[in-house]
Amino acid sequence: MRFPLAVWILVFLLAAGRSERLAAQTPASTPASPDVSAIMKESFPTAEQLSSPRPTPAQVPAAAAAIEQPSPLAPMPAGMPTPMPSPTAAPVTTLTNPASLSLGLDGPVEQGIPDPMQMTFPTEPEIPAPSVQQSPNPVTTIKLPPASSLELRLTPDAKRLGIDDAVSTALQKNPEILAAIQQIRLTRGQMVQVRAALLPTLQVDPGYTVQSDTLANPGFDFGLVNNNQAWNVAIQINQNIWSGWKNQANFSAARLANDSAFYSLRQTIDKVVADTKKLFYDVIFNRALIRVREESVAVLQSQLQDQQSRFEVGTVPRFNVLQAEVALANAIPPVIQARNALRISQFALVKQLGLDYPSDPALVPIDVLGQLDYDPIKIDLAKSVFTALTRNPSLKVQRQNILIGNEQLKAALSGFQPTLNATAGYQAFNVPTSSSLDDAVNGLFFGVTGSWNIFDGLATVGATQAARASLQQSMINYDNGARGIELDVQRAVSNLIEAQEVIDSQRANVVQATEALRLSRERLDAGAGTQLDVLNAQVSLLQAQTTELEGRFRYITALAEYNRVLSLDTVYADTYDDPMLTTKERTRNDLLNSTDNPNPGVLNGAMPNKRDTLPVRKAKPAPTPATGKRSVNR
Repeated sequence: MRFPLAVWILVFLLAAGRSERLAAQTPASTPASPDVSAIMKESFPTAEQLSSPRPTPAQVPAAAAAIEQPSPLAPMPAGMPTPMPSPTAAPVTTLTNPASLSLGLDGPVEQGIPDPMQMTFPTEPEIPAPSVQQSPNPVTTIKLPPASSLELRLTPDAKRLGIDDAVSTALQKNPEILAAIQQIRLTRGQMVQVRAALLPTLQVDPGYTVQSDTLANPGFDFGLVNNNQAWNVAIQINQNIWSGWKNQANFSAARLANDSAFYSLRQTIDKVVADTKKLFYDVIFNRALIRVREESVAVLQSQLQDQQSRFEVGTVPRFNVLQAEVALANAIPPVIQARNALRISQFALVKQLGLDYPSDPALVPIDVLGQLDYDPIKIDLAKSVFTALTRNPSLKVQRQNILIGNEQLKAALSGFQPTLNATAGYQAFNVPTSSSLDDAVNGLFFGVTGSWNIFDGLATVGATQAARASLQQSMINYDNGARGIELDVQRAVSNLIEAQEVIDSQRANVVQATEALRLSRERLDAGAGTQLDVLNAQVSLLQAQTTELEGRFRYITALAEYNRVLSLDTVYADTYDDPMLTTKERTRNDLLNSTDNPNPGVLNGAMPNKRDTLPVRKAKPAPTPATGKRSVNR
């Protein structure tokens, strides 16, 4: 076998270098003669042999593998270079488990990652086309849900009510007014009960007893034999002569409490009238709000349909359709909320009027008729406060509480004084020692008894201290009540001013928003505007309309609260006939509530007099209309 010249030169240079290293490391001695023939017989693999696959060690017999191994080199003769050892090719390792191929990481190839030795790459990458999502048609999928079955379902005999009819029905059937009337009768019964202590009492005490002979005559021989039957009849009159003004004070307190019940009735009526107005116009407001919001939804639906048509022909992008779809979806929940508010307001008005619910609780027995009228009034805050302090029945009730507390203090102080009672009458009874029941004794009798607690364990002292503290508390409550009434007037006037300013500002705003919406649509049709401009204009118009409706409703409710605080809805002696009151009760009520006496000077620390609660002259009632009823003055 022949080798190229370059190989021999390379072998020679490597051997020379090795000889020099060996000469430097070994001592100078004469080496043994090398076996040159063994060196010449060594063979080297060719390039083709190196590139060709070799059998695995398992396929080659052990003897053949031992023959292929080169023998160790014999010692080189002196002066000859050491030849390079014959190169041998590394054994080829066959992968028995391709999944265990390491990529230079800490562990084996993860499951799911392809073997790099088996991966193939196309000459041109294949990019999959994006899947087209079939979106639903917004015009058909987004719709305003139908009205609930609870909305505007009336009974067959539903009564159509305006605001006057609603107030009149509430005055006759409202449970609060009926309870206030019964409170008048309750306090009148208490007054009659307390007044009994001032009047004499007539008492009849008859009696008849039968005893056994052993009880009537126990065996003692005194010469007398008692009758085992006895009867007794006594008629007597009892009268309290002196109680330290306790009975008089209790009666005065009961009478003042009865008068306070009439003022409470007026306060209840004022409250019921105001609440009825608020609930009545709440129904009207919710109906108007539903119409405004449903019109907005209809406009947005038409706008969405228009954008969908334009998108199908390719004149507008998909973004316009999505924007219109979102605007429509956002406009639907306010309509649902307004419908729910209408249902609740209808049910609340039925309760306020004191009407009976039908067999089906989803039905409404009334049909409300009206509109949100706006009729502004001129208001003077100073005069309004003065009128409220003069007419408000809650202050009259608190004034009565002060007078009642003063009488209770007198009753407590009476414990330091003695009491005297007188008794007179006629009595008849049989003679006990007579065997005949007809033998009787009769005659008149008279007597006076008295008592005086010299020391009662300080019970009177404690009662006096409690009564005095209660009186002071009533005066403080009156002061605070007067300030509260003034605050209520200020709040009502402020709400009226706010609602009036909102209405005046939104009237022009609605006109401007309507014109802005029209121009934005024309610009969009001409291609100069955008869908966003139209949606913004629509939202602005809806907000302006809603704000104006809310302003009208707030003005009406604020006016109702203003009339309640000033007690302007009811003028008893002139225009209103209290429901379910007897003639005597109505006369007393008109007599008390027709008084325009200013409030006593409790705010300045003065004690009011109970005579201030009654007018000097009885007010003359106004003539009754032909209908036999008088209505609330509004």
